[in-house]
Amino acid sequence: MESLISRLFFYQWQRKLLALIVAIVIWVFVSHSITSTITIPSVPIRVINLPADKTIIGILPNGFLAKRATLTISGTKDVIEQLEPGDLEVLLDVSNLPNEGIVQITKKNLVSLNPDINLSKHVTSVSHPEIMIKMSPLITENIPINIHKPIGEVPHGYEYLDIWPIVLTQTVTGPQEEVLKLKDKGLDLTFNLSELSEEQLKALPPTGNHEDEISFIVPEKWKKISIPYLTHGTESLNDPEAKFLQINFLKQQYIPIESVVPIHIFYTLKYSATINPNTYALAANNFVAIKNYIPTLTTQLYAYHVSKLFVEIVKDNIELQIVTVPKKERERLQWDIGFIDDTHLEDAYVAYLLSTAKNTLGSSKGILEEREKHFRIRFREYKHRFALYLNPQNPLQIEASLEGNKIQVYVPNGISQPQAKEPYAG
Repeated sequence: MESLISRLFFYQWQRKLLALIVAIVIWVFVSHSITSTITIPSVPIRVINLPADKTIIGILPNGFLAKRATLTISGTKDVIEQLEPGDLEVLLDVSNLPNEGIVQITKKNLVSLNPDINLSKHVTSVSHPEIMIKMSPLITENIPINIHKPIGEVPHGYEYLDIWPIVLTQTVTGPQEEVLKLKDKGLDLTFNLSELSEEQLKALPPTGNHEDEISFIVPEKWKKISIPYLTHGTESLNDPEAKFLQINFLKQQYIPIESVVPIHIFYTLKYSATINPNTYALAANNFVAIKNYIPTLTTQLYAYHVSKLFVEIVKDNIELQIVTVPKKERERLQWDIGFIDDTHLEDAYVAYLLSTAKNTLGSSKGILEEREKHFRIRFREYKHRFALYLNPQNPLQIEASLEGNKIQVYVPNGISQPQAKEPYAG
């Protein structure tokens, strides 16, 4: 047995060793001569030598393009078949490229991220779908920000008022065509009030002397804006005025109207031949009193959705307006609450707020002009949302109608008070 093994391995061993070496050489040669093809998706493209005054739409801060390439690579089988996504990237030198053109990726553009793989020796060809590169002039502009009304639910017990500052801009740098498009359209900023809690608002101090108005200072994590042509998320607001960004709220409360509300009957010219102050006078009753020849509502009223300051300024200039039409056209006459000399009221409201704002804002003309615009918008919003209530459960309702030769006014659910029955002649 030993003799057989010895003969097998050592008999003419030189020839056997030579044959083994030749076999290995042939195997290595054949192995390295076999080619294979593989397709690798989402290969990152890194740009170098981009001129300082130009940019590429979709380029990221790290120099990579947002779009990626799908490469079909041919080469040595044993090396190519080892490749996996993440093993390589494309390196594009754009210093000599035209402003716009199709680029061709060759094996010279391939960079191995795997130190065990030498692409330059083992890749024979690269093919890929068409890749268009467009370079644009790099410009910087101030883009207006459109601050929209917040979304989400306001915490219980509060109402959204407005946002200050009302004008912000964002300084952006990017491709000329994209930046100019943004300048025409503007950027959008919308806050979500559902991220606020009632406890957060309760902890806030009142704004100045107005304990029913509070200001929530917008945190830095909210001061983010999306730039459409950038694909790396949001950017922080960079307008210096953004540090003053605040959302203003009104505490919900019912404010008593401490003056009587006059009643104004509007007689239309269209029906004045039959309906006029002589033919249909406003009757005094348990809800209507005649004071110094002026008809007034006797019911205690409460304002809602507005501030105490607003009520204090407008309370003597509120009136109930009733429009007369024939009974066959409308059984119940239409009515509304109106403000008399509202331009003067607005000026008084704004002047008061500006006088207190100077203590914190100084007397800069530009800032005060912006504040004035802001306060005028708030006054008009208060006018729009103003509502009268009999109590927290009952908004004011008026039932007015032509009865006999009088105009009768009733307040359902209102507390009546005995009054003289003489009609108001107008």
